[in-house]
Amino acid sequence: MSKTNKYLFIITIITIFSICLLFYVLSILNSSDKQLNILENALTTTKNLIDEQKRYALSLSILLSEDKELINSFINKNRKQSFDIINTKIKTLKNFQNSNFQVQIHNKDLSTYLRNWDFNIKNIKLASFREGLVKVKDSKKPLVSIELGKRLNIKAISPIIHNNKFIGSIETIIDFKYISQYLEKKDFKLFILLDKKYLNIATNLKNNDKIDNYILVNDANINDLKDLQLSNMKGYGYMSNEKYSFVYFSYYDLNNKLLGYILTSIENENHINLNNSFEYNTINKNEKIQIK
Repeated sequence: MSKTNKYLFIITIITIFSICLLFYVLSILNSSDKQLNILENALTTTKNLIDEQKRYALSLSILLSEDKELINSFINKNRKQSFDIINTKIKTLKNFQNSNFQVQIHNKDLSTYLRNWDFNIKNIKLASFREGLVKVKDSKKPLVSIELGKRLNIKAISPIIHNNKFIGSIETIIDFKYISQYLEKKDFKLFILLDKKYLNIATNLKNNDKIDNYILVNDANINDLKDLQLSNMKGYGYMSNEKYSFVYFSYYDLNNKLLGYILTSIENENHINLNNSFEYNTINKNEKIQIK
C-alpha cells in the first residue's frame, strides 16, 4: 500500500468513526430529550389530577355543608341520624360516580363530632395539629389542600353556618388511590413522600415503608426508589436509577414549611442518567404545590 493510500485509509477510518460517534451522541441526546418530554407530560398530568381531586373534594364539602337534612341532624346533635345520612349519600355517590371519599364533621370548638367510617370516635381535639380547621373557623370560608393530619390526604373543609354564626365544619377526605390508578393506566407510577419528622403528627403512617429521611404515604413499591439521591432534591427536578426515571416537585403546609415530595416515574428503557434539581424563584414560585 502506497503512503498516499495509507493516509487515505486512515482518514477514511477516522471519518467513519467520527460519523458513527456523532450519530451515537445524537441518538443519546434524542433519547434524553424524548424522556424529558414524557416526564414533563407526567408532571403536568400529576398536577392536573391533584387539582381535579381538590376541586372535587371541595365541591362535595360545600354541598354537604349546605345539606339541610344533615345540618338539622347536626344542630340537634343526633349523631346516629347524621351518621346514617352521610353514609347514604356516600353510597349513592359511589354508585353513580365511582368516587371514594370519607367525611368528618367537627364541632365549633374544632373537636370531632362524627366520622363516617367509625361512629364511636368523637370529641377528639383537633385544633393543635389541623391548621386547615383553624383557618376555616377564622375565615368562615371553604379551604382545600393536601393537609397533614394523622394521615396525609386531600382535605376540603367548609364551615357550617347557622344564623350567620360558625357552628362547626365539615370535611371531605380523598386519598391518592384514584390518582395512582389513573397514572398507572398511562404507564406512570406515583410516589408521595413525607418527611419522617412529621410522624409525630401523621401517626397512622408510622408503619409505612421508609427510605432515607422520608416515609412512603401511598401504596407503591419502595424498592422502585432504590439508589436515588433523595437528599439532593430541591424544589423540583429530575432523577433516575437503573430502572426508572422520575420527575418530582415539593409540597408545603400553610406556613410554607416543606412537607415532602411528589414523584412520578416512567421506565428508564435507555438507562439515561438524570440528576437535575432546581429551586423555585420569584417567577415560578406559584408553581409550588402548596397547602392553601
